[in-house]
Amino acid sequence: MRYLTGSLLLAWLFTASVAAEQTGLVVRDAWVREAPPGGDVLAGYLRLENPASDTVVVGTLQSRDFDHIEIHRTVVEEGVARMLPVERLEIPPGETVALEPGGMHLMLFRPVRSLRQDDRVVFSLELADGRSQTFEATVRRDTGDDGHRHHHHKH
Repeated sequence: MRYLTGSLLLAWLFTASVAAEQTGLVVRDAWVREAPPGGDVLAGYLRLENPASDTVVVGTLQSRDFDHIEIHRTVVEEGVARMLPVERLEIPPGETVALEPGGMHLMLFRPVRSLRQDDRVVFSLELADGRSQTFEATVRRDTGDDGHRHHHHKH
């Protein structure tokens, strides 16, 4: 039995490193803000780390929970904030790009199901060169506490 566990662990480690190798991107802290009832656009946030030695260009994002997804950034012109789609998101070697409230973020259009606190959403991220990877985000109410989600967790 111990032997089996060890080889499973090895297989898992191997798969995990292969997955990271595929796009060279590391996704961290992915979360989706819970929409008000009837809201048909949700916002998603995450951090994209590029530990690789070449620039990574994010192409498209998809999820079966949403009709379509765009990356938007908030641009303030003459005191007015506007959302502009980001066609190409480039992440230079060794850099981390944060999609966070007030900055760049994912616009998640027309949710297929009602998403509530602690639901999980699986995303597929495709790079401009065709490589892709999946990652998971958790739905959270926006508590305005800078992402410290330790203190009110009911299990």
